[in-house]
Amino acid sequence: MAGRFAVGDRVFVPSSKIPGLDDLASVFWESTVAEVANKKIKVDLRRGETSDWIGTSLCHKNIGVLILTFGDLQSEATLLDPLAKSVLQYCRLLVQDDYLRAYKIRSAKELKKIWSVEQLNYSHVIFIGHGSQQGYMFANNGWVSPEIIEKALKVRGAPRKVFISLCCQTGYADVGKPLSKMAISSHFIAPFHSVHGAVASQFAQTFLAHHLLDGKTTHVAFRHARESTPNGASFRLWKNGNMTAGPR
Repeated sequence: MAGRFAVGDRVFVPSSKIPGLDDLASVFWESTVAEVANKKIKVDLRRGETSDWIGTSLCHKNIGVLILTFGDLQSEATLLDPLAKSVLQYCRLLVQDDYLRAYKIRSAKELKKIWSVEQLNYSHVIFIGHGSQQGYMFANNGWVSPEIIEKALKVRGAPRKVFISLCCQTGYADVGKPLSKMAISSHFIAPFHSVHGAVASQFAQTFLAHHLLDGKTTHVAFRHARESTPNGASFRLWKNGNMTAGPR
């Protein structure tokens, strides 16, 4: 076994890393692990062929993007809906619709219900809404604390995911630290300051392009997104309760 993978496992590999796959609708080649070695694998290709060695850091056992918009009623038409639609349409250029889902949620109870049904299918989760050091704003609850969010997202044995919060100030330690410590969280990305909707959209798209399209690691894709997005330097990267990149 090479790290997380064993022969016969299903795997998603960035198609940019495999010559001759320019005709794919998705940026990923879904295949089966053919061979394993130290931190690298080979996968099955067309016509019974096998790929060259590919680093396991580029590969995913599961792929999919879940977009969750936390509705507040007041700003949905002018801010939250356009932001969610821009991110959704961009993601449609990256993955097929089978690996993409979007919901608008107006309560923590709704979040818990939808999460219990959908979380298994997705590797990346994007939060869209209003945030602060108190947590997230929901139309039916007001400000919802990170502790309540964590309880809503708690599922025993669930695969870990990359969380991208496009909500203002949720990169503060009061929010980012506990949510990055969730058993279900591999990384938590969020802005330290208030963030304009256009900046949030561009940051998410740039991060996903580097991470999914170009096959960069989460940390490298995050660095590139900060460098390439106007005012994107305010975003922070949290992992296991520690801030690993971003402004201090």
